[in-house]
Amino acid sequence: MKWVVRQGDATREVVVERVPDGFEVVMGSERRRVDLIRLDGAMASLRYVDGGQSFSVSYQRGTGREWRLAVGERDFELEVLTPVEAIEASAAAAAVGPSRLDAPIPGKVVEVHVSVGDVVQAGQPLVVLEAMKMENELTAKQAGKVIAVHVEPGQIIDAGGLLVELE
Repeated sequence: MKWVVRQGDATREVVVERVPDGFEVVMGSERRRVDLIRLDGAMASLRYVDGGQSFSVSYQRGTGREWRLAVGERDFELEVLTPVEAIEASAAAAAVGPSRLDAPIPGKVVEVHVSVGDVVQAGQPLVVLEAMKMENELTAKQAGKVIAVHVEPGQIIDAGGLLVELE
């Protein structure tokens, strides 16, 4: 099975394959034979041989996708994700930061559901815009805090006009 392992800003793909007498772990061009020794439900030890030397790695699963590894005296905090989770996490990270809600079409502002300082979630309604006798509910593209509301009910807005800003 393929995993994406992140430590800080570093990300590596790791493939773990079950073999008859243990596991093989592939990272880049390196392939290692690994023995698993289960210690209890949340902790285990891995043993592998590299250049004739045997190494032991203890690990403990945290909450969610966090794992703690110990190699000798060194400890590592890692995040372990499936490839799909890694793609979703990257998309979510890209959606962080300032954003703005612009009017997709010209129309009349019917309702404003937020005020400066409100914390909103992705998909939450922000403004209702009427165009051609139809009401269009405009929602937040991402979670954030409202830092500016540029319209009020009854106001006419052109396509592309700024409605709400988030941080």
